[in-house]
Amino acid sequence: MKFLLLFAAVSLGLPLRAENLSSAAVTLPYPELRALIEAGKKPSPPEYPLPFAILSARYRLVPGEAALSGTVEFDVRSFREGGLLVPLIADSLLVSGIEPAEAAIVVKDGYYNLLVEGLKRQNVVLHLDWKGKKDTETTAFLCGIHPAAISNLEISPVPQEVDVDVAGAVQDPKSGAWHLGTGGNLEIQFARKSLEKPAAVVAMPAVVKEAHSAMRIVSDGTFFNATSWKIRHNTAVAWRLALGDDTQVVSCLVAGRPAAPVLVGSNTIEVRLPESNSDTSVEIAYTGKSAAFAPVRGDFQVSLPSTDLLVERSDWDLVLPSPYSPLAVEGNCEFFPGESKSDLRLRKELCRGESPSVRVFYQKPETTKKP
Repeated sequence: MKFLLLFAAVSLGLPLRAENLSSAAVTLPYPELRALIEAGKKPSPPEYPLPFAILSARYRLVPGEAALSGTVEFDVRSFREGGLLVPLIADSLLVSGIEPAEAAIVVKDGYYNLLVEGLKRQNVVLHLDWKGKKDTETTAFLCGIHPAAISNLEISPVPQEVDVDVAGAVQDPKSGAWHLGTGGNLEIQFARKSLEKPAAVVAMPAVVKEAHSAMRIVSDGTFFNATSWKIRHNTAVAWRLALGDDTQVVSCLVAGRPAAPVLVGSNTIEVRLPESNSDTSVEIAYTGKSAAFAPVRGDFQVSLPSTDLLVERSDWDLVLPSPYSPLAVEGNCEFFPGESKSDLRLRKELCRGESPSVRVFYQKPETTKKP
């Protein structure tokens, strides 16, 4: 009966008093009741696989005397309700400023942490002062960092005399910025470049313009060589000449005056050339020993002295014992016919530290007539 009266009152628009509804009842089908209950529930927030993420970290540092200063800007997002501490960077650095000022930075577990409240995205800038460890040639910086999806490092200006290395990072060849990896450390090293002075171009102290050798050899292999040298130099020169094994100096003249060469090795002599504004002539005669000549045919090797100066041209007259005549010549010299059958004319141009050398094949003409 009460239900019918309530329905009539609502239908007619009659005012109802609260005390009249305290004992009222409503009958609904169960599906409609369930739909009302489900509609009244608050939707649950989505669940994320991690509590927070550092979306980016951008380091901008300026080198100083065994120190770095600058800023690092973090872009952080929280995926949890309530307060959450996000670790940013190790507390081994000194933080001298925070932007914005209302950002809550908490030191805990060896890190500077950003306190984020609720589901949101937040930016914070830390002003850093970082002391490095310095030795004779390098300055090293090491600090723990939390991985970020995008992490860049800019160091500017870098002194010209310093090389920079960032462990595990890749440097952009255009911008010079470093793209950091996802490791847990930021390691920077400054190393002083080895400033090598460019090698000075040292001109040769002297040049041998011309050299001439008149060598005569006898059948037992003994030879006598009279050499002359035209040397161009401006300052005093200690000229060295390697004569070869089993040689003996007979005479030495420098600018027409007798000189005493000094033996500086088993087969090397040193001749002092005084300062001169013109070419200096040097004459050296010496003896040596080669292989004895065979009765009919054979070969022998012989060389001229070598010098560490550049020799522009070296002419060599070689006279064999009579009646031997050369058949062929091989070596590092050019060959020219001589004035007689026993003579050889040889030449070598542009040599330095190299001995003009030849191997001569010879024969002795037959002296008996065939019947």
